Amino acid sequence: MLIQLLMLDDMTIKSSITLFGIPAFIPMVYPLILLVLPVNTPHWLTMLLGFIMGIIIDMFNNTPGMHAAAGVLLGFVRPTILNLFFQQNIKELGTTTPGLYRMGFTSFMLYAAMCIGIHHLSYYLIQDWSIKNILWISFKTLLSSVISILLILISQLIFAKRETKRI
Repeated sequence: MLIQLLMLDDMTIKSSITLFGIPAFIPMVYPLILLVLPVNTPHWLTMLLGFIMGIIIDMFNNTPGMHAAAGVLLGFVRPTILNLFFQQNIKELGTTTPGLYRMGFTSFMLYAAMCIGIHHLSYYLIQDWSIKNILWISFKTLLSSVISILLILISQLIFAKRETKRI
């Protein structure tokens, strides 16, 4: 979250792609914290952590509740998305954490893309508060998601623990 608050929110790259003076994308990698929680984390705790992370980001960015709402939604849909990628029962997996080396490249990228896409789409829908600008919202969601997923991939390559056994 510190990287998000101190570096990514003030990146000059966001000013290089603007439409009518409005930044076209802002990379958001703080949802990675929710993505790599153990698979057996209780549903309510995941949503609570999403809210707490979001409200902290909101306080620093002066975005009243937008990140918190997107974080809660991500915490809500995460168990459903995890069920798509793990064939075993979640209770059997124990404290397995989803990650690049645990899930494999393709599965992790699909998992991250789905989660980040849902998070970013909800964030930009709340930000614009209108479906009238759906093309603009889709454009910002796509650009932000691509950059965020690339940064998440880089962080997984650098910091994730290598595992010999995949699920």
